[in-house]
Amino acid sequence: MRLHFISRLALLVGAGFLVVASQVWSGDTLEWLFIAGGVVMVAAAAIDAEALGRAQRTLDGLIGLLGVWSIVQAIVFEGSNLEWFSFATAVVLAGLATLGLIIHESGAKRSVRERVTTPLTH
Repeated sequence: MRLHFISRLALLVGAGFLVVASQVWSGDTLEWLFIAGGVVMVAAAAIDAEALGRAQRTLDGLIGLLGVWSIVQAIVFEGSNLEWFSFATAVVLAGLATLGLIIHESGAKRSVRERVTTPLTH
């Protein structure tokens, strides 16, 4: 369970970096940043693919697809198109990572509540 939280948090921090990078850098640097970011997204989605619950697995699939899109858009687009597609990709990643953290925490809170309210039987 902790791995899911750490990976979502790392994706959120990475997404914040990519949002800023999409507006600061251009050209080859931006391409390589989003190719590397796409690889990290696909890897994080693969690591978390065994997540408990349909919502987390669906989110992993979306993050994996976004990672593939990040690589493709970095190769296909140039100039201001690359800048804005990269910005949008990073914002979507930030949203998905935040959603993953919310789902994780709501599940963790529910499991703690169930442990506390379950009577002990001997």
